Amino acid sequence: MGGAVAKALVNQGTKVFAFDPNLKVSPVEGVTLVSTLERLEEEAGLFVIAVKPNLVGPVLSEFKKPSIFVSIAAGITYEQLLSFSPKASTCVRVMPNLPLVSKRGAMGYYCNDEAVSHVERLFYGMGECVRISKESLMDAVTGLSGSGPAYVLTFLQAMAEAGLQEGLGYEESLALSLETIEGTLVYFRELRTKDHAIHPMEVRNWVTSPGGTTIHGLDALERGGFSTAVRDAVKRATERSKELGKG
Repeated sequence: MGGAVAKALVNQGTKVFAFDPNLKVSPVEGVTLVSTLERLEEEAGLFVIAVKPNLVGPVLSEFKKPSIFVSIAAGITYEQLLSFSPKASTCVRVMPNLPLVSKRGAMGYYCNDEAVSHVERLFYGMGECVRISKESLMDAVTGLSGSGPAYVLTFLQAMAEAGLQEGLGYEESLALSLETIEGTLVYFRELRTKDHAIHPMEVRNWVTSPGGTTIHGLDALERGGFSTAVRDAVKRATERSKELGKG
């Protein structure tokens, strides 16, 4: 995820420095890899902490001067970030997702009022940034949009395999599935610009005629526990985010 953020920043023309003791060459084109954390502190004033949750504390404790720290680690709380960082630092907790590289990310964040401008400056143009009112909901953001691209890709693959099972070629089936998903979302988003209260199920009913193919397909989805499985996936990912924060 850190690489995705770095790539998006580079694409926007931002000068990006990075430090990783395990890397000799930057895996992201356009990112300048420095040899020490001290050198990184000299070059930058805002730092994205893109390490595993159990490493956030040790990494932040290595910084010597107050700075702006943006953590994308699941489960690590705002208070923990402040306690790990040099005194007088500004901390932000963010959960981005992979589509930010294509300027279509969904990012939930939690911070104090003074730090909002830093979040907006960092993620400007990468997608939708939603400020979360209660930090306890950041784990839900992780379970929903943070992990969400994997759910969508799993659904895409299932649709493509279903077409394959019914006799279509894989490339034909994948192309039809991909455009169906993307086209439906674009269409629904356009509808919401005219009527923000419109519900997904209302639009679904427009293509669900009595005794038709769609209602039989929807019946099969629900008998297979589709909606419950999606809710359970978000719930389990949310629970795991909470577990990671406990170490």
